[in-house]
Amino acid sequence: MIPLYVTNGSAYVWNSEDWYTLRVKYRICGALIGSLPSFPRQNDFQGLPVSLMTEEATLLVNEGICELISITDLNVKPSDDLKQQIDDCENRIILEQTEALKKRKIEQLSQKIDIIVAGKKQKLLSKGISDVDLDKNILLQEEINKIPNIAPGHLLVHLPTQHHLKCNEKKNLSTDVLDPSLRTEKGKIKYAVFNDLWKNGYYLTNGSKFGSDFLVYQGDPVKFHATYMVKCTSVATKFRPANLVTFGRLSVAVNKLAILAYFNNTGAIEYQTLQWHDSVVR
Repeated sequence: MIPLYVTNGSAYVWNSEDWYTLRVKYRICGALIGSLPSFPRQNDFQGLPVSLMTEEATLLVNEGICELISITDLNVKPSDDLKQQIDDCENRIILEQTEALKKRKIEQLSQKIDIIVAGKKQKLLSKGISDVDLDKNILLQEEINKIPNIAPGHLLVHLPTQHHLKCNEKKNLSTDVLDPSLRTEKGKIKYAVFNDLWKNGYYLTNGSKFGSDFLVYQGDPVKFHATYMVKCTSVATKFRPANLVTFGRLSVAVNKLAILAYFNNTGAIEYQTLQWHDSVVR
């Protein structure tokens, strides 16, 4: 099963292949929240990890696709021993790359030593000095001594896409650890609606930026615009007319259909569409 790593009540996907599988095979999009090393200092394009909504993570667990894993080492302060290991690793990288750079420079200097000697002789001749004997080995050593140590900022650092350290893992966590919880009345209806729409072949993402709970797509959000804005509620909830008008007009402004989803008296899910009419008979 695909592991979902839980931190502070949220489930994350850290592996790119797992993310691709969830999106292509299971229509679970999530939200990329990580920084892209190749495009720093910007927020338009983001990378791993993928943060999953509580509804997404719960559905994946209930369907037997994923399991929740808690890595306790991510929630505790690093020990002095671990800090020392990291420092030793960084120092070893600096030493190895410095030696590799020096070796490469020496090879390049050895190939060009004749050119260097000829250049120095020409320089001395231009100053009227012609009886100087230049030793290749001495000149080579002088050039080698000029090679600077590599600066930490110029290091080539390997960035793993998945952690490779030994961690204390606790598997098979319950979905009760997820936040926001699905045990509340709001949580129950949101999960039921998400599960129903997902099983009907739709893609769903968080709809908070459009004043709803979910945005519903006919296909992958990369290729399609959202068709519906779904707000989950209860039959006992009281609405101010202005709130309904606001939700309906917002859906028209963004070219989507506003839907209210709720449990009916028999416990089944019902959907109520809000349609905006620009002509009213007085």
